[in-house]
Amino acid sequence: MLVKAILALLGVWWLASSCLMIAAFLGFNVVKVSQAITVESFILYVLGGIAMAVVFVMLIRLFSDASEGRSPFTMAQVKRLRVIATALAGYSIVEFMMTFSSPLVAGKMEASTPTLNLFPIVAAAVVFAFSFVFKYGVLLQEFSDDTL
Repeated sequence: MLVKAILALLGVWWLASSCLMIAAFLGFNVVKVSQAITVESFILYVLGGIAMAVVFVMLIRLFSDASEGRSPFTMAQVKRLRVIATALAGYSIVEFMMTFSSPLVAGKMEASTPTLNLFPIVAAAVVFAFSFVFKYGVLLQEFSDDTL
């Protein structure tokens, strides 16, 4: 339930900020922006939002199966964990591209250095490792079912 509420808040925030970016791009002075909004920055923003939405949707599916009493050791859960890991890795690439393109838009390439956030990369690696643990659990569950 909490993850669904967070996803809803994320969706509302993402939609509102996307609309404001489009308005700023079209020249409406709705809010004061510190830098110019470009098509590339908007596309990167949309891709980042999609990656985070995929993570939340997969988490909701992962937790809903567990809350309904289903075994967590299924190949569907393994695939969901790998989708989460892939989305987090994709988000880290999009975020790096956002920090890389930001100085270019502002025209200050020499004054700013792009940054790389290691958290999504480490989180993707941890989730991907968990997928192997769950896959091993699937194999143990199948072996246990076969011996009975």
